[in-house]
Amino acid sequence: MRKVLGRLALLGAAAGAAYALRSYLAGPAGAKKGDVLIVLDTGATAEPGPSEAQEFSEIARKILEIAG
Repeated sequence: MRKVLGRLALLGAAAGAAYALRSYLAGPAGAKKGDVLIVLDTGATAEPGPSEAQEFSEIARKILEIAG
């Protein structure tokens, strides 16, 4: 019984490590390049970089929460 529990704990640790590695390799879940496109009144468009896109998404989310 002890041997089975030890192997089960080892299997759980391996599964946890695999999940952590997969999550790490997937990268952040925030806005990425191409996720945000800003359209100006003139019809011109601007595509911000990843950090600006993340900030723009956060601001838009807050505005929707306030309006909501």
